[in-house]
Amino acid sequence: MGTHRRILVTGGTGFIGRHVLAALEKSVEWHEIHALRRASSQRPPDFDGIIWHDGDLLEPPMADALIDRIKPSHLVHTAWVTEHGAFWTHPDNAAWLDASLRLADAFARHGGQRFIQLGTVAEYNWQSGRMIEGVTPEQPATPYGKAKLAFHRALVKHTISGRFSAATARVFFVYGAHEKPGRLIPTACRALITGQPEAFGQLNQWRDFLHVADLARGIVALTQSSLEGAVNIGSGGPVRLSLLLDTLERLTGQKEVFQRGVRADPSGEPPILFADVGRLAKTGWLPMVTYEEGLSNALDYWRGQLAR
Repeated sequence: MGTHRRILVTGGTGFIGRHVLAALEKSVEWHEIHALRRASSQRPPDFDGIIWHDGDLLEPPMADALIDRIKPSHLVHTAWVTEHGAFWTHPDNAAWLDASLRLADAFARHGGQRFIQLGTVAEYNWQSGRMIEGVTPEQPATPYGKAKLAFHRALVKHTISGRFSAATARVFFVYGAHEKPGRLIPTACRALITGQPEAFGQLNQWRDFLHVADLARGIVALTQSSLEGAVNIGSGGPVRLSLLLDTLERLTGQKEVFQRGVRADPSGEPPILFADVGRLAKTGWLPMVTYEEGLSNALDYWRGQLAR
């Protein structure tokens, strides 16, 4: 394999980060797998062969000290503010942009080869329906999207200058184990398991949902590829949100829990939004988890959580 392949994943205890680590564990590409978590965060996932580091990237000296200590050849940056509902406008978006810029600079100074950041559909103008890299306008409407896009553009400059190879994995809508409880699918799962009625809107919007295990495999495939710039990671096709709830009802046999149309649907959002995944498909990656399988797994996960 030539050079010593040592990879670092930031945000290793997060929803996406822990699944990226699980996917990396199944790969034979890496001599060492390192992961960063905040010292105060939850217990790290019980993975074999992961070398854990504690630290907060929002503290300015942390990035250089971490990269100097590990000297990773590859880096997958998943850490960011993720507080449900609040992350869109959270003031820490600016702090995370600064921290990410420091991380990329340290990575370049210490000889890093390939940097992957977790981007977002929020970097695009949402009125286009189908999001295509290099075609759909990059016009974020939120501080979160603006900060992510600013970091993406900084990575492009690093690539152009030859400091390292980089790509932004533009993530659409993700679900699966360890998802934040207040999001759509966890809320629906918990309601069905407990039998407590839950109010929803009409949910007629169409969105690109991808199981987190498929997302993690896509991120690993992107990391191991030579693709640069923005790369969408989604299912490649939209699903009506109400159909996800229909499937959960069918899987549980519950028909009286969801109170549909009680809440107002978000205003100003487009009726349809999905990813063109042609660039990522060049790596050989394809989604493998069907909605029925993924939602069944989500129900099992929340049954376990609620039983504790």
